[in-house]
Amino acid sequence: MLREAVERGMNTEHMGIPIGFPILGDEIMIRPSTGYLIGGYTGSGKTSFLDDAFIINPLEWLNSNPNSGIDIEIMYFSMERKTLHKLAKWVGRKMFLDKGVILGVNKLLGMVSPNKKINTEEWNYFLEYEEYINYLLSKITVIQGAQNPMGIKKAVDAWAEKNGKIVTPDPDNKPYERIYVPNNPNKFLLIIYDHVGITTKEKRDEIVYHQKKEIIDLLSADARRFRDFYGFSYCMVSQFNRDIANPIRIKNGSVEPMLEDFKDTAGTQEDADVVFGLFDAIRYQVAYPTGKDQLGYELSKFRFENGIKKYRSLHILKNTYGIEDIGIGLAFQPQVGHFKELPRAREITSMTYDQLNNNNYFLRASL
Repeated sequence: MLREAVERGMNTEHMGIPIGFPILGDEIMIRPSTGYLIGGYTGSGKTSFLDDAFIINPLEWLNSNPNSGIDIEIMYFSMERKTLHKLAKWVGRKMFLDKGVILGVNKLLGMVSPNKKINTEEWNYFLEYEEYINYLLSKITVIQGAQNPMGIKKAVDAWAEKNGKIVTPDPDNKPYERIYVPNNPNKFLLIIYDHVGITTKEKRDEIVYHQKKEIIDLLSADARRFRDFYGFSYCMVSQFNRDIANPIRIKNGSVEPMLEDFKDTAGTQEDADVVFGLFDAIRYQVAYPTGKDQLGYELSKFRFENGIKKYRSLHILKNTYGIEDIGIGLAFQPQVGHFKELPRAREITSMTYDQLNNNNYFLRASL
């Protein structure tokens, strides 16, 4: 069994899908049988990072590498936002990167005053992306609204049954051992939970789960089974608790994310293989008397016109199969929800700040 797995890894071109942040390289990719967890405080950009790293960047990479030998489908439990909202955000992000125009969700969906609605030119821009929308919808099933763990379990089990089978490989010697055999061994399901704190109560095996910790722990236990039995992967989004506001942490300058900061339960971070902490250091600038965060970035220089903040730090709090306890600086375009790696703090120049201010830093080509 191990020999076959090693041989398959040796002969397969790609055993993972890049998440779009080259500095992380091969350390963190989307791989089968892997659990991911993203944590952050309210307003830090957790869902935007989720969509960049686990939806758009991977799918665009797959579309550009059709012979990579690996494929995914995504089951996205969007418990906060409706499907239309997600699609509008993804298309707005794509239009910004391609054309430099900022069309937020509210404007695309007409939820603005009449004089701010999209014009003919912007409408024509939008029409260019119908093929892109169709591609996303061919890879993603968005299930909107709050879910309980059993509802998610039924949906995932149904996908597994449709795309594979459960067999007993050695009925004579191991009659009770069952394994899952996918129809396509190079394809797996990625399950998205955004976010776990909205999961609703349920009754299972005559037990009513109504406390938030119980519900999330049950959800995480199911996700662990999807990973370990089916070979699927999952990514959960979770809020942090309010311990960062503790005056002692602020006084000591110890405000960067820790595993202990996750809200409601420790079960999700214990079950996950990779845990990210996303942090808005500018919000807690008082904790940095030098004006620089622990990665060395000068925070005041990332606040631009109208108070827009274009900096977040990403912290790898846990990585079962690689390096952890590292942080990287990310440029953040909050109007479209897009992240891009920053140079190391010592390598940033005045040109970098200018490009962040006028958004050229984020664009795929000079316009």
